[in-house]
Parts: sequence; structure tokens; C-alpha cells
Amino acid sequence: MKQPAGDSNAARLRLAFDQSFALLPSPLSQEVEDLLTIGVGGEPYAIFLRDIAGMVAACRIVPIPAVTPDLLGLAGIRGGIVPVFCLASILGYGPAPGSPRWLILCSKDEPIALAFSDFEACLRLPISALHANEQLPATGQQENYVNQLASTPAGVRPIISIPRIVATIRHRTGHHRLAKEQQT
Repeated sequence: MKQPAGDSNAARLRLAFDQSFALLPSPLSQEVEDLLTIGVGGEPYAIFLRDIAGMVAACRIVPIPAVTPDLLGLAGIRGGIVPVFCLASILGYGPAPGSPRWLILCSKDEPIALAFSDFEACLRLPISALHANEQLPATGQQENYVNQLASTPAGVRPIISIPRIVATIRHRTGHHRLAKEQQT
């Protein structure tokens, strides 16, 4: 039975992602950063791999009454219930059409997921390929969450600050109060 083209593409991307963890560390003479390249709202972006707890193919998301318009609902991921937020909406593109294909998990303690449509690749870039965001024109919400650029083989990509997005979501939904109460 012939597999749909999307299945072989997903298998290829999964293999590339898995193999990126099997690579030998680069020499100490050149510091590197691992990134994921993704598409959000039809635009290219990158994410630091160190800022996420994992990535999964989108699963069933159960809608719930939203405390914020970016909340898509809840999903069962890795044995837990995780709130799922629309990355396109957070970045100011509005609701993404259709169901998202990918979720990145953020924060290990109280995980949340960010949904997006296009996963492209895992890259290992030298630190010298990263630059401050002085070159990007202000384009709305993205400016709040992008403070660096990555020069990749496919061109320059804005790097989304996952910690800033997580902090904003926690602030909007009141999770920051729970975390502070648990620390005292």
C-alpha cells in the first residue's frame, strides 16, 4: 500500500530531528547553537532548541472556554493534560487556518504547548550566525517576541523567544501567581 506523501515527509523530518541528537559535539573552538526552523503564518522563523522541552506531531486538541484568545484547548501529551496555544495568533497573524500539524512543549514544570503549521529542519549554527534584532522592521506582535536573527542556509530568520512567550501566557492566564505561591 502506497503511503501518502505527507507520511514520508513526516518520517524524513522525524529522522533528521532524531539524528541531530546523535551528532558529535562540535570542537570547543567554535561555539554552536541548535535551532528548529519553522513556518508560522506563512513566514519563516527559528526557535532555540534549548528553549523547548520537546516537540510532537499535533494530536487531538479539545476546545475549552478560553481565558485568552490564543488558547486552542487542551491536549493529552506524554501522560499529562497540556494547554495548547496558537503560535500564529500570539505572533499577531490571527487564528491559523485548519488544524496545526506540530506542537512544541515549553516548560517542564507546568508544560504548555505552542501549535504551529510547518516544521522545516533542525540546524546547528555557529554563534557567529546569530545577530541582534536591529535589522528587522517593527511588524506588530512579532517585535515583542523576536530579539535575535539567525543567518541560515535558507536565509535570515527571526528567532522567536519562547521564554518571552511563556512568560506572557503565564501572565495573561494567572499562572505566574501559582508559581510564586508554590515557591514560598
